[in-house]
Amino acid sequence: MTVLRCTAKLLKRLKLPPKPPEPVAQANPLGEWYADIDFWNRKPYVVMLNAATGAVLVLNGNAAGLRVLHERALLQFASLCEHFGIRGPLVDAELHGFHEGFACAPTRDRSLLASLNQRKNATWAGFEYRGDSLVDAALSDWEHGLFQHPALGRNTHHNMDWHMPLDLLRQRLMPAAQVIPFPSSPSTNPSSQA
Repeated sequence: MTVLRCTAKLLKRLKLPPKPPEPVAQANPLGEWYADIDFWNRKPYVVMLNAATGAVLVLNGNAAGLRVLHERALLQFASLCEHFGIRGPLVDAELHGFHEGFACAPTRDRSLLASLNQRKNATWAGFEYRGDSLVDAALSDWEHGLFQHPALGRNTHHNMDWHMPLDLLRQRLMPAAQVIPFPSSPSTNPSSQA
């Protein structure tokens, strides 16, 4: 199961109480997701933002879409991971969390809410000006988006406070493999030739 922290507007659409009980922390690799609902040309869409990486999912927010939100999230997350070559047991564990469903809770981090609002606006602009589909909007954000959160600290690779969601996803879901050095052969070892 995955903890999904929803805005009051989304909790109401999901027909949940405004303050549902606090869920137990889950063991999925990416942790909690934040979500809100918005509209473009009277069509509702849900933007989900991962609290650890800033990765976004953009899903259908109509009544039928909300009933199977966890299934749509699973499919979109799996297709985006496959598109970017992110594979492995940690991806499978995150997908398993989506498969088990969502434990919905109210939001509690203002920084993440601000990031979520930025993503909603960027998604709306993608629909309006580029003709993005739901998956195109998420794909664009994974690849070109920027994410900032006090818990992440400074991005030392790029010397800035902003991080790229795709980099953070790769770090969390595909930890670097151990590199085993090749032993030097006696004939190439300079100390053995003395």
